[in-house]
Amino acid sequence: GNDSVVESIEPLPMRLQEIFSIKGPELEQENQVEASPTTAARDTDNTLKKLSGAAGMSFDQVGGLDDQLDAIVRRVFASRANAAAAKRLGISHVRGILMSGPPGCGKTLLARELARLLNAREPQIVNGPEILDRYIGQAEKTIRELFAPAELEYMISGDDSALHVIIFDEMDAIARKRGTMSSDTTGVRDSVVNQLLAVMDGVQQANNVLVVGLTNRPELLDPALLRPGRLGVQLRVELPDLNGRLAILRIHTRQMKEAEGMSLEAIDMLEDAGDCGIAARTEHYSKAELAGLVRSAASFALARSMDAEADGVVTVQDLEKALQEVHPF
Repeated sequence: GNDSVVESIEPLPMRLQEIFSIKGPELEQENQVEASPTTAARDTDNTLKKLSGAAGMSFDQVGGLDDQLDAIVRRVFASRANAAAAKRLGISHVRGILMSGPPGCGKTLLARELARLLNAREPQIVNGPEILDRYIGQAEKTIRELFAPAELEYMISGDDSALHVIIFDEMDAIARKRGTMSSDTTGVRDSVVNQLLAVMDGVQQANNVLVVGLTNRPELLDPALLRPGRLGVQLRVELPDLNGRLAILRIHTRQMKEAEGMSLEAIDMLEDAGDCGIAARTEHYSKAELAGLVRSAASFALARSMDAEADGVVTVQDLEKALQEVHPF
């Protein structure tokens, strides 16, 4: 019933509103100093990181995506943390984000982390091709049903309703430019785009919906989806750089380090930012391939542990073998 919808609503924590609405002495002092463009950019970056850390945003969960997380704090998070200030400035909430980039670079992980950080309900993750149906009208019905819970809750609770995050993975499968699919004689794909545009426009007055589109081919999407008010924030998630690879490798080896499952020499090799370190030797690797590299090294250690005299600890030799086994796509 309707009571069950309202029962588990968890609004944004009040401390977030305090973070974004109160200026501390440190920020006031910074505002009085005239800084160079480089210094100003660095200060802004540090301030965003301070705010995100204070708000519970953990950069340790999504290594190599600091720039994207900073953009999310500024474009998506701040207006929801201080709705009164956003209203005073005439700024409406961002209702859609498009994340694009090569496969395996962490788009889905970043979308999940975004939902968690915004204290949203469990996100609905839909794979684009799953939307399509052989029965005419069923795909459009599926789109409407994705937005129905958010619309119902907003009707009941208004601005106090919880945030609903809808994630469309492989969005280019259902939202290509209309009129370009010559093989689609039924017009289903064009109709799906029309329905998606209609429901996104229909919830513009409802501030409890955030649509996240994920794609490897952003150039294929219908331009109408990319205008402000729909997927207005567009983030590019690229292959990780050297520092990003270091962070990702630390995340995926954290548990084995804590359990003493990695030799000191192997840890030094992972932490080395020089030419001999793993991070420098894995240029062009995606996040998924770096995770596969760690799993490969662990598999060599596990295979060796079958011998009664082996301890199953990941060594430098295991990492070297993994580098020979796992290559960038």
